Amino acid sequence: MAHKTISEIARLCADCGTCQSACPVYQAELTEPNSPRGKVNLAKALADGRLRPNARNRSLLSQCLVCSGCEHACPQGVEFTRMMIEQRNRTAMGKRIPWLKKIVLFFYQGFVLRRVLWLPRLLARTPLKRKLSLPDFQKANWKKITGGDPGREYNILLFPGCTFTYFYPRKTVEIKALLERQGFSVLLPEGLRCCGFPYLSQGWGDKFAELKSRNQAVFRRYRFQRIVVPCSTGVLAFRDYYDLPGVEVLELGEFLFRHRPGAAIDPEFAARFPGRFTYHDPCHNLKSLKLKREARHFLERFGARFVDDDSALCCGFGGIFKVGFPSTSRKILERKAAKLDELQVGAVVTSCPGCYLQLKENLGLPVYFFSDIFKK
Repeated sequence: MAHKTISEIARLCADCGTCQSACPVYQAELTEPNSPRGKVNLAKALADGRLRPNARNRSLLSQCLVCSGCEHACPQGVEFTRMMIEQRNRTAMGKRIPWLKKIVLFFYQGFVLRRVLWLPRLLARTPLKRKLSLPDFQKANWKKITGGDPGREYNILLFPGCTFTYFYPRKTVEIKALLERQGFSVLLPEGLRCCGFPYLSQGWGDKFAELKSRNQAVFRRYRFQRIVVPCSTGVLAFRDYYDLPGVEVLELGEFLFRHRPGAAIDPEFAARFPGRFTYHDPCHNLKSLKLKREARHFLERFGARFVDDDSALCCGFGGIFKVGFPSTSRKILERKAAKLDELQVGAVVTSCPGCYLQLKENLGLPVYFFSDIFKK
């Protein structure tokens, strides 16, 4: 089935405003142009030629997390995420992306980021660490876990994503070991790049196409049954924008829930912190992939120590969004922090690398990744 045009998508909007309660940006700023409804009307006017692209409307189109919250709530079925991505690519085409965003996107490219990691690592030792939300850069023996045999068939190709590759590589080591303990053969090939979704979502379609081509060339060199990604944004990129016929792509918690629902949790996990803990739903997990039960299936085994947070509040990261709109990002995070205070929890677990970075570096609570709850 052919995809709808921007005008066809926008015309489905009934201007009912249901989306406003589900939009983190609108809830933070409380202005109509920042609501999904406002952006739909803007996209409609641009598509119909009633408005021409300019700095103001490009900024408004950028001030969106592409979290799919509005799409999840919309009674009319407006494909807001696809509309936003296509509109940004049409109006920006990589040429009018704000310079700061463009620099960050440029450094997402693996070969560049590997060569400049010394700079953020240095800044992380200064007072700028907190202001810039810089992570505690981990070290890991990457060469020991990467590589593969083209002549062998693997159960899983593990795609760790940018955050775990460059900032928290020990998480990748731990996730690979977790999957292998469940009896799966795991391939982590060399040469993987960013999935490209940050570029695509910001209107830099040609860079996305380049990264997609490089990743697919790596995929073609090996034989594997499925791709497992500990990042729902990467899952979305592969499912919706890559050419992977016959390849199943699953988020980490989704994969374990389907194939190893009895995987043993670590009974000592909850001894690391006092009181109860909760789970932070990443937006793309909950609202795009519809994954709610999967992680909770394992977390509920901790009994009364686990308290559910069903607020579905965003953390405000959104990748490049945090760079472009730090004030709005901070307001969104403050709403989430207030909810955690209300729940009186002593720790948070999440299953998105971006959410993990945002919460870990900005909350006064211990933050863990989903894989941390399992028995070593």
